[in-house]
Amino acid sequence: MTTSSADALARHAGRLLCRHLALAMVLTALFGLHPSDRYRSALYLLWAALPLTAAAWALARARQKRRLRHERSRHIARPDDWTPAV
Repeated sequence: MTTSSADALARHAGRLLCRHLALAMVLTALFGLHPSDRYRSALYLLWAALPLTAAAWALARARQKRRLRHERSRHIARPDDWTPAV
């Protein structure tokens, strides 16, 4: 996985987390206005799945940071490629 694909994956997972949370909050507000037992279990499942989305984002972000550290250490490890400081 390249750094750009790790960035894209973390960005998409973050968007998914935001949309998931927004959907859960909007549906909870609508459920508060018009309570119905019909959608209660779906709403509970939506809130129950939120930690899974958060975990996916956290793993993608950790992968992104790991790729950045790896690239940085790879560049620092070759001092012959360094630009001389003036």
